[in-house]
Amino acid sequence: MKILRNTTYLIVFLIAFASCKKDHSVLGVDVQPENDGLNASFCDTAILSGYTLKNDSIPSYNDNLKYLGSNQDPTFGRMDVGLCLNANIPNGVTGTSFGEDANLVSAEIVLAVYSLNFVGDQNTPLTYSVFALDSSLNTSRLYFSNNTKLHNPNSLLGTYTGTYTALDGKLVLRIPIDKNFARSILNNPQYLVDNATFLNYYKGFYISASGSNLNPVSAQGVITKFNLEDAISGFYLHYQKGTPSATKQDIDFKFNFSGSSAVRFNTVKYQPNQGGNYILSQQLQGNTNLGTQNLFLKGLGGTKLNIQLPFLNYLKSYSDSVPMAINRAEFIFNVDPSFLAAVGNGIYFTPPKLALLPLDSAGKETFSMDQLTIIDFGKYGGNYDEVNNRYVFNLARHVQAILTGKRKYYGFRLVVADPSGALAVRRDNYAERVVLAGNNHPNAALRPKFNLSFIKFKND
Repeated sequence: MKILRNTTYLIVFLIAFASCKKDHSVLGVDVQPENDGLNASFCDTAILSGYTLKNDSIPSYNDNLKYLGSNQDPTFGRMDVGLCLNANIPNGVTGTSFGEDANLVSAEIVLAVYSLNFVGDQNTPLTYSVFALDSSLNTSRLYFSNNTKLHNPNSLLGTYTGTYTALDGKLVLRIPIDKNFARSILNNPQYLVDNATFLNYYKGFYISASGSNLNPVSAQGVITKFNLEDAISGFYLHYQKGTPSATKQDIDFKFNFSGSSAVRFNTVKYQPNQGGNYILSQQLQGNTNLGTQNLFLKGLGGTKLNIQLPFLNYLKSYSDSVPMAINRAEFIFNVDPSFLAAVGNGIYFTPPKLALLPLDSAGKETFSMDQLTIIDFGKYGGNYDEVNNRYVFNLARHVQAILTGKRKYYGFRLVVADPSGALAVRRDNYAERVVLAGNNHPNAALRPKFNLSFIKFKND
């Protein structure tokens, strides 16, 4: 069977290579002698295939922009994104005290909406629940999206069912917090002597919208990006001094979600079988053949793509006897327009960037040679082309390294991520999703393509 498979690949390679043509875009090809040592060619017949995989978990980095919400995407299924964070005494103040005559009026968590690029239907009311953490958060620790064991599910501190409101001219989410919990903070100054003491006793919050009822599917829900370092974001105590009455002025005290001790990370639970597309769910259950129809990419670590180009192995064998110089090695992935950005009342934007990453012998993602220097990265690509509705990558340097033996070919991963070397490891900074055409898509023009422009050196 292995011999038959290799023979089949060899035949495909020979057919592909035989159909390669001279590349007249290379300077001087049309005027150089026929038997010259250079032979510039172009090939676009290699088969580029793939299928969809589900992520188990992703690292969630400690920065100011974080997501929260629940969405039941009619194509990708349900995703619940929780938020784990701690509240901090602002500006390193010590000896905080509200006074013996402080009387609590109310308490709330306020989160400022960062971007209007919502995932889903922003008008769908969700049920947000706040729980107390029973484990301290560590700024030196990297947390993963499947870490949901830091809170006590029985310590419910607040709930809110609704949508966003306006506060000081900004769109915000406001969740009221239990008065008894807030009053314990207000009236126990021994836990407010400094921020470290405060965090040791009040470890933080876990906020989740996973209890939201998103059935029927038309109630799509929403996932929102919040700015935790916005001036209005924080945990608020609203109180009065003296005996509460209508004549007393409310005083606000805000604990920040920022500062040197702040920790913020997202949890993600992805359930593609809840209302998702059949072709997607079947691929995730192991039917990789359906990747020939469509490929499904979802941000926040929802899915990733296994990409295969066996042509590169045979190109390597050929170049061992006929040295080659790669001018350009394009991987082109077209968006399937039948999966629209708007589904009912829900909006689903296309990821602004993707990253195409080579795999090593252990199946782990690595960087391509084209991502390692500023000059090469300038030609790498990965940005969404809104005009042509596609993503284009150029891995000329990496394909050349495969031919010279500096790198080996083990396949690629296509992921929702910024392709720059500093950010490609991050999968928690884009929530958008996209459906790409597979290599047997009914519209042949949308099928993924590999375009190779190269020069063959005939004479040593």
